[in-house]
Amino acid sequence: MTERPSSYWNYRVIENEEVFRIHEVYYNSKGEITGFSENPITPLGETLDELRGDLEYYIQALGRPVLKIEDIVFMPMDEKEE
Repeated sequence: MTERPSSYWNYRVIENEEVFRIHEVYYNSKGEITGFSENPITPLGETLDELRGDLEYYIQALGRPVLKIEDIVFMPMDEKEE
């Protein structure tokens, strides 16, 4: 079984006021959302292959559940035991 890194990110579709945009979403090691990029992101690459790779991440984002901005609950990055 592969362990999750202490924090990670991926692209996700976020719905805000009936508009869908792709953002970078950041998680703690429990998979809880800790934040997301303020502005939507755009695909980029220094080569066509890098751009193609970035677009593949966008396609993956479309396969994940859409996050509604009003339902997002931010969790802390640190993992304090309760």
